Amino acid sequence: MNKADNNIVLAKPSGITLEQHNKDVVKESLSICLVLPASLSKYSKMVGKNLTNLLCASAEWHDEGKKHNKWQTACWKDYQNYKVWKTKNPEGNFLKYSKECLDEAGENLRKNNFRHEMESLRIVVPQGDLLMSQKVAIAAHHSKLGRRYENKWEACEAYRSIWKEFLMTSSSITLKNDFSLLCSAHIEYDAIRGLLQLSDHRASAKEEMEDISCLEPFSYTFPYTQKRGVQKIVEDNWKKDLLLLRAPTGAGKTDAALLWASKQIEAQRADRLIFAMPTRFTSNAISVNVSKELGQTGLYHSSAWSVISDRVKNNEISLSDALNQHKMARCLLSPITVCTIDHLLMSLTMTREDHHLISYNLANSCVVIDEADFYDDFTLANIQYLLKVLHEWKVPVLIMSASLPDSSLSLYQNTGYKIDSILEDSHDVNNIRKRFEIKDIIDYNEFKDIDPLIEKCFEIGNGILYMNTVDSAIALYKHICSKRTKEEIDNIHLYLYHSRFTEPDKLKKEEKIIKALGKKAWDEGNAKGIVIMTQIGEMSINISSEIMISELCPIDRMIQRTGRLCRFSDNMGILYILTPYRNKTIYPAPYGILEDNCWIPSKAFLMTKDVLLQKSYSSDDMTILLNNVYKEKFEFSFEAKSNVKELEKMFKYNWLICPRDVSDEDDVENKEWRSRNIVYQDDVFVCPPPTYQFRNYSEFLEYKLLYAISLPEYLVIKGKTKLNRIDSGYEVKIGKNSVIRLNVVRNGFYDDQKGLDLTCDEEDNFL
Repeated sequence: MNKADNNIVLAKPSGITLEQHNKDVVKESLSICLVLPASLSKYSKMVGKNLTNLLCASAEWHDEGKKHNKWQTACWKDYQNYKVWKTKNPEGNFLKYSKECLDEAGENLRKNNFRHEMESLRIVVPQGDLLMSQKVAIAAHHSKLGRRYENKWEACEAYRSIWKEFLMTSSSITLKNDFSLLCSAHIEYDAIRGLLQLSDHRASAKEEMEDISCLEPFSYTFPYTQKRGVQKIVEDNWKKDLLLLRAPTGAGKTDAALLWASKQIEAQRADRLIFAMPTRFTSNAISVNVSKELGQTGLYHSSAWSVISDRVKNNEISLSDALNQHKMARCLLSPITVCTIDHLLMSLTMTREDHHLISYNLANSCVVIDEADFYDDFTLANIQYLLKVLHEWKVPVLIMSASLPDSSLSLYQNTGYKIDSILEDSHDVNNIRKRFEIKDIIDYNEFKDIDPLIEKCFEIGNGILYMNTVDSAIALYKHICSKRTKEEIDNIHLYLYHSRFTEPDKLKKEEKIIKALGKKAWDEGNAKGIVIMTQIGEMSINISSEIMISELCPIDRMIQRTGRLCRFSDNMGILYILTPYRNKTIYPAPYGILEDNCWIPSKAFLMTKDVLLQKSYSSDDMTILLNNVYKEKFEFSFEAKSNVKELEKMFKYNWLICPRDVSDEDDVENKEWRSRNIVYQDDVFVCPPPTYQFRNYSEFLEYKLLYAISLPEYLVIKGKTKLNRIDSGYEVKIGKNSVIRLNVVRNGFYDDQKGLDLTCDEEDNFL
C-alpha cells in the first residue's frame, strides 16, 4: 500500500485530492441533512440512531480504497493525460475534456479492473468502526452491490468474506418473514445508502464545476381569502394518517392537497409532497397547475423530458438546469414531485440501485394519490401493497377522487391505516345542483347512426366526443371530415386527441384545445370547437363544452368525463350516451377481457349500462350510481393477486442486494411483475433517426422522447405485417458497442392532426 507521486493521494483523474474530496462529500452530507428535518426525526424514532453522524462517517471512509497503489497508479496516468490536454486547452476543465476525449478520459482506471469501494471495506471492516448499514452504503455507492457483480466480490478472499456477510445480512431479514422488520430495514439501510450516493454525486459535480440544483424546502401559502368545503375538511383532518376525500370536479382539490401537505411538512411528518397520478398525461396537467402557484415543481415520468425540453427551447430555463430538475424529480428530491403511480411502484422492486434512494425519499414524503381507477383491479392491487408499505413507513397519504365508491373503504382499511369513512363536503349546494341531462342512450354500429348528434355540436358551436378506443377516435375524425367541407371544419376547429401522438405534438394539441375550450375562452365568451378524445382526456385537460357525446364506459370513468360538461358555469349540460355494437354484439373495449378475439364486458361496464337513465343528474346523483355499481365487497382477480405477489417478493428479496436482472430507467414492469395489466409495449418512431451513431444513451434518449410513440407489441406487429405501415430495418449504434433496431413509421401514416394512423376495418386498438 503506497501513496503515489509526491505523497499526494488523488481522488479523481481531474487532480482533486482524496483529502479534498472526502471533505467535500462530508460537507455535502451535512448540507443535505439540513433540509431533511423530517427524515432525520423519523430515522431517530424508527432506528434509534443519528442519521447525520452515520452518513458523515460513511462519507469519510467511502473512498479509502483509492489509496491502494494499483488505483493510484492508474489515476495518476489519467491525470497526466488530462494535464497534457489542459496545456492545449487552458480554459477547459475536466468535464469538457471528458466530452471531447471520451475514450481517453479515465481510460487507465477503466482498464485496471480495481474496485476501490471493495478495497475500502477491506480496510475498514477489521477496524470494526462502522455499522453494517454504513458498510452497505460504501459497497453500493458505485452501484456494484448486486448479484451481477458477484464475480468481482468473489475475486479475492477479503472481498469474498465481505460479500458473504452481505448475503447473511440479507437472509437474516428475508428468512424471518416479518413485514414490519423488512420495512424498517429498508429505512435503516436505504437512508445511508441513498444519501451517500447523493452526497458523492453532488460533491463530484461541484468539483467539476457542473451546475446542480439546490435542495429546496417545501413552501406554500394558501392563495385565497376563504377556504372552500374540501379545503376546510383536509385542514380539520390533517392529523389522520390516511384521508379519503370524495369531491366533484372543480371543488378545489388541488389547493386542498397543497394545504394538507403544508400541514404535514410543518409538523415534520414529511419533507416533501408527491402527487401520484394515474397516467403520465394527467401528471403533465397537474404539474402545469401546481407550477403556477409554486416555484420548484419536479415532473417525472417516461415522457416528462419533452415537457422540460420545450421550456429549454423557449428560453424559460437552461439545458443544464432542465436536466438537473429532471434528475431531481426522478429521485423524488423536488419540494413537490408530480409523477405516475407506476414510478412509485417500480421503486419498490429494488431492481436498480437508485430505487433505494427513490424509495427512501418516498418514505419521507407525504403522498397524494389523485383519481385512481376503481374498475382496474390490477393496478388497485399494486396500490394496496404500496399503501401497506407506506403505512409501515408512517407516510401520510391523501387519496382524492370524484369517483370514490363507498365500497373502497374496506380496500383501504386492509392497508394497515386506521380509517372509518370517506370524507366529503355534504353542505356544498353544488353537489345537489343538476349539472347535466342525459338526452338519449343510443345503440350504434356505424358513425352514420350518430350523424344527427354531430350536427347538434356544429349547430351549438362546441362539443366533446369521447371514444373508448384510439381507432374509433381516428375513424370518427375521418368520418366527420368526409361529411364536411374544409371550410366548415376550419371554422368550427375540429381536434383529435389521443395517445398516439408524439409528446411534443400532444403538448401543442393540448394548447390548441385549451385555447378553444378552456376557462379563459369561456370567460371571454369566445369558446368554440369540437374535440374527439379517448381516455387521456378524462382528467388531463381542463376544458368544457355544453354538449357531450360519449361511448358507454364504467361509471367512475363516466363521472370524470361528465366533469367537463359546463365545467365553468352553472348551466345544464347535454349528454348523449352511445353503446357501441359490432355485429349485433356489444363492444366494450377496453373495459373487459379479450378472449379468442372476442371482448367480454366487465361487470362495471354492464352495470353502468343498466343504471344510466334519460334524466338530469347532480354530483350526488352520480355518487349514488357509483355506489350502486360498486356496491359489492371488492375482490381482486387471481391475475391481480399473482402479480402483486411478485412485487412483494422483489421488495423482500432485493432489499439489500440488487438482482442480476436490472431494469431500465423508465421501466414500469419486468419479467415477473407489471404495474398495469397491459401487454408488452414497444417504441415506434415517427421519423427516421437523424444519425446512425448516437454518442451515448442520453443522446439517443432525447431523440426517443421527441419522436417515439409507445404501442402494444401486437399492434406493432400488425403495423409491420398486415398494414405495411411500419418498417423495422433501421439500425443505430449507441456508444461503442450497443446496436439496436428501430421501428419507424412509413411516410403518410403519421401527422400532427390524426397522430399515428393504424386504423382498418377490423378490431379497434385501445389506449
